[in-house]
Amino acid sequence: MDVDLFFIPLNSDQWKECSSQGFIKPSKLEGSKSEQNIQAYTSALIEEVLNFKYLDQNDLLLIIIDPIRVQVPIKNVLRDIFPNNEEHSFIKSKRYSVVHLQGEIPIDAVIDRIPIKRSKDGLFHIHIETVD
Repeated sequence: MDVDLFFIPLNSDQWKECSSQGFIKPSKLEGSKSEQNIQAYTSALIEEVLNFKYLDQNDLLLIIIDPIRVQVPIKNVLRDIFPNNEEHSFIKSKRYSVVHLQGEIPIDAVIDRIPIKRSKDGLFHIHIETVD
């Protein structure tokens, strides 16, 4: 998988817990019996996912992960995403390519965390430039 960076949206409380533990833990996926994954997104999708999935959030931290520092299996999966993590929402899901980081990620893999807020138009706006 040839990707520059992974992005994980977290709220302040989630980040405080992760930073105090020294790692980002996976959460059990709904319906999964054995796999535990951290869901991350690529730069091409992060803005769209933020504006679809995190409808109820105004302030988030965008955790930027260096894939080279990730020492767990990485899998790209097509997955249905629901707004606000509500699988029984009245809003239909959308299918996105989600990066599954399959295990604990050390805080050392975090290269930056950026606070993001909704703009006046009610949307998150993320501009990411990549340099080849």
